[in-house]
Amino acid sequence: MKNSSKLDVQDKSLSSIPVVSPEISNISLEVDLETKLKNFRGTNTIEHIKKELLKNWDSNCVAFLNGGNFESLWIGKEPWPDDVKLYQPYETEQILLPDMANCLAVQAFLKMCQLDFTVQYKANAEDMSPSGRVPFIKCGACLVSDLEPITNFVASKGVALTDHLDPSQKSDMRTYMSLVNTVLGNAENYITWVENETYSNVTKPRYGSVHPFPLNHILSFLKRQAVTKRLNALGWYRKSLDKVYEEVERACNALSERLGKERFFFGEKPCELDALVFGHIFTIITTPLPSNRFACIVRGYPNLIEHCKIIEHKFFNFYEKDNV
Repeated sequence: MKNSSKLDVQDKSLSSIPVVSPEISNISLEVDLETKLKNFRGTNTIEHIKKELLKNWDSNCVAFLNGGNFESLWIGKEPWPDDVKLYQPYETEQILLPDMANCLAVQAFLKMCQLDFTVQYKANAEDMSPSGRVPFIKCGACLVSDLEPITNFVASKGVALTDHLDPSQKSDMRTYMSLVNTVLGNAENYITWVENETYSNVTKPRYGSVHPFPLNHILSFLKRQAVTKRLNALGWYRKSLDKVYEEVERACNALSERLGKERFFFGEKPCELDALVFGHIFTIITTPLPSNRFACIVRGYPNLIEHCKIIEHKFFNFYEKDNV
């Protein structure tokens, strides 16, 4: 696999692209009116300037920065481009359990929406991300990271997986997604960064593999500090390993009961929750770790494994492609 520890010319331009955040998840382009005034001599109204600026932009929403405040104008839905890129770390030698789960969840969601994208593997994808987390997508003039902002961004283009759900079901879906992120996500980070055997034998070598000595040790140490600080704030750092596995057991039990004998969590069509659960379950059961207890707990729920197999076969076909 080609290793690229430096941004190429195209990737360097990402730093100048407007970022879509959860708070302003529908913004496609930011325009500072004061800096654009000089381009429209003879005009003296903000509305006229806006009209002129919008003539050549085929965007879903343009946000005008006026005196430090955002104003949004909806001007028709922009189609999904055919050159969307999803950025993530290298899978074979670099990516870690929590990041792989998140990357697979976003890939599954985009495939469920039947939206075209290509995966771009970058050694410094985490540093390129607007949130510091992977994956993130580059779609037109936007950078969007994390599953929830990406689902909001896709919904702003008229594509959603929850149109068949009523308000109560949508609320339930968000509750279970929060459960997955809170329990499985934190457990993955705990095992990856706090549990000493996994950190020494898996995390540190993989995370530092793309950096030269001594940077590989320094960055691994700093990343571990950052993750443990966040886990401590969330009340997870002080948990024992047995307690973490108990939390995982309860979460899997709740998900298993909700899924029951159905193919997907809400009806015959997959939704965001299905993509999120698939990303975590598939990663947990296929990632080699010093201890297989995490995977054994998940494998104790056959309907979750079957749900994972259905999505893998329908949208990915990893095993067929690898001739396994």
